This record gives sequence, C-alpha cells and structure tokens, in this order.
Amino acid sequence: MLFGRQPRTLLDMLAEQWETTEEEIKDLLSYTQDLRDNLHTVWEEAHAALREAQTKQKQGYDTRSAVRSLTVGDKARVLLPSSDNKLLARRQGPYEVIAQINPTTYKLAIPQGSGREQVYHINLLKKRQEPSGGQPIRYIAHDPVEEIPYPSLSTHTCQDTAKPWLNPTLTETYRLQLTRLINSHQAVFSKVPGRTELVQHPIRLKVEKVSRQRPYRIPEAKKAIIEQEVQSMLAAEIYMQDVVTVIYRSEKQNAIV
Repeated sequence: MLFGRQPRTLLDMLAEQWETTEEEIKDLLSYTQDLRDNLHTVWEEAHAALREAQTKQKQGYDTRSAVRSLTVGDKARVLLPSSDNKLLARRQGPYEVIAQINPTTYKLAIPQGSGREQVYHINLLKKRQEPSGGQPIRYIAHDPVEEIPYPSLSTHTCQDTAKPWLNPTLTETYRLQLTRLINSHQAVFSKVPGRTELVQHPIRLKVEKVSRQRPYRIPEAKKAIIEQEVQSMLAAEIYMQDVVTVIYRSEKQNAIV
C-alpha cells in the first residue's frame, strides 16, 4: 500500500516502453565531428555579418572622404605620437617623400636615429603647401580716401540754427549763395530734429508680442542725465508724456545716453 502516491504497475511500465524512444548513443568521434560542423557554420555566419558591416562602414566613410595622393619629392607632415605624452599625437615635419610603396603607403626621408618607421599610410600624412612666389600683402597705415564729415544730431542744444559744413573748394560766389539759402531755411538746417505732418512712417516691430520685463531701479548717477534727455525730447515733441512709460538706457562711447 502506498499513501499519497500513484502505484507504478506493469501496465505503466509497458506504456512507458512503448511511448519512450531510446536516444541514439553517439560516440566521441561523431560528437566531435558535429561540434566542428556547428562551429564552422557559426564562423561563416559571423564572417558574412562582418563583411556586411564593413561594406556599410566603407560606404559611409567614402561619402565624406577624398582621394589623396603624393608624388616623389613632395614634403608632408606626419601625425606621430608626441615625445611628451604618448597618448597625444601632433604633426611633425615636414619630411620629403622618397618612394611610393603602394597607392596608399609612402616612404619618407626621416632623419636616422629617430627610432620610427619610415613607411606611413596616407591617412597619417598631410601635404605641405609651399608659399607662392607672389608679393606679400602690405599694410597701408594712411587711407587715401578722404572722409566727408557729417553733422551729428543732438537734443542737448536748443539752437535753431547750426553752422553748416561748407566745402572749402567752393568759390566765394557759391559759398555766399549757399549761406543765404541756409539762412532763409533755418528751421530745416538745424541740429534739433524737427517735425512734419506731410509724411507718415509706420514702425513695424519684428515681434508683435508685447515685451514685459520686471522694472529695475535707475542708478542715482544716471538719473540727472536721463531726466535731461526726457525734457529735451519733450521740448522737441518727439513723444508724448502720457504714452511712453518704459525707458531703455543705452550708453555710447561719447557718454551720451
């Protein structure tokens, strides 16, 4: 009697014999041959994947590279490890090319005793460009072009007239006529910007979004200058006081705000 177990009877053993197939027993020679065949199959698949990856890498490299070649007698700089740090490389030379071993390998005339090979790949070489025989660029300190002075507009003065610049090459007659013309139109020839209603110019901003920034306190040293600028612009009617609420301070080289 078996408690909690299913008994294994003669019918069970007969069923197991019919349903179970005996595994083929391989000898050592057959096992070794099968293992060798499996390794060879895996080796072929790995080499096929390697060749495919190399082909793709070559195609990607060729799209960004150019064919370079050197001739015997050219001078080239070689990318070699630095003497201070072997992990860093720098261009050394130039050295003369004395022979071409194959389309991508060249022999250079490096001084003896350096302890380096004299045959290098084209990727390590960079041809030295000899300077041309033309005349060097000369720097001319004096500019022969005469600069024409121009009047500068200023809001610091309230003068109605300004002394214009007259060409000294003009004759006395022309200078007198030009002076009379300027005196008859003093409102036009002035340092202070004027105002006209004949022409309108719309000012279009690049960004239509309203610029909102946090207010910052004006330095005490700049308050008097900004107040003077505001009063000058109000006197010239450049803007209206009830419209402008934001001030941008920009200093120039001549201390004008």
